[in-house]
Amino acid sequence: MRRPAPAALVLLCAVLAGCSAPERSGQSARPAPTASAPAASTATPAAESAYTFRLPMARYSYTEAEYALVQSAEHVLAKRCMARYSLSYRPPAPAPPPPPVDRRYGLAEKGNADRFGYRLPPAPTPSPAPADERPGAAEILVLYGRQGAGGRAGKLEHHGKAIPEKGCLGQAMEDFRKGYEHPEGTDAASRIATRSHQESLTDPKVRAALGKWSACMAESGYSYASPMEPLGKYLEGPVTAEERATAGTDVACKRSTGLLETWFGVESGIQRRMIGPEAAVLEELRDRHVRKVAAARRIIAEG
Repeated sequence: MRRPAPAALVLLCAVLAGCSAPERSGQSARPAPTASAPAASTATPAAESAYTFRLPMARYSYTEAEYALVQSAEHVLAKRCMARYSLSYRPPAPAPPPPPVDRRYGLAEKGNADRFGYRLPPAPTPSPAPADERPGAAEILVLYGRQGAGGRAGKLEHHGKAIPEKGCLGQAMEDFRKGYEHPEGTDAASRIATRSHQESLTDPKVRAALGKWSACMAESGYSYASPMEPLGKYLEGPVTAEERATAGTDVACKRSTGLLETWFGVESGIQRRMIGPEAAVLEELRDRHVRKVAAARRIIAEG
């Protein structure tokens, strides 16, 4: 699939998922956690900007802490698989919690606006593993399978024992997730999250609030019809004083006009209405999430 252009990517995140750091929509963007149970997430977004995470559809998504548990469990399963090849595996230490960011309705965090303008705050990175803890060629091959084979063709083996094509880690992820997949529920959740935002844009209350926001911006010399417009303008190059000033005015106008709370309230109502006919399939999705997280806790506890 073709990668979307930067502007399209920002707008897509804002419309569909709110966008957080690290990227939520592509789970591969998350750093691998340690195999021990992670502490409860400290990345709960501040009340001033936690709109995506408070919408009714958030009930059917994993929290950061839950997702970290699932990843930790997958690494425990990979560690067990590696042991069957008489190889040790020490998962990398987790990165610090990502900074909370919600762009569903455009920029909402004053602190981020003042520091980073419209850019996402830099994601914290974990400390590199000590040299004596880094995996060798054999560990990489067994852990990652074909990806760790360095272009090698033919059968993958370690001392005569076949290696899964996706390696111990890929196989662990696939096997663990397989029992909890619910495509129908996932499709319903994605569809509602997308359509509710689209429908909210046509609501008279939201349109009126957007008009007030645009007028507020104009009072400071900025001409924007939508909060998504400046998101696409400031994507490249260093953050300038102009960008910070625009971003700060943007957030201030959202607050003074009540745009964010109005938009959130309208979309919440739309989502509740849309959830009704899909309630059974969505509750099944949530049930599988709950059972998967519980299974992850058991796997981690057993080690």
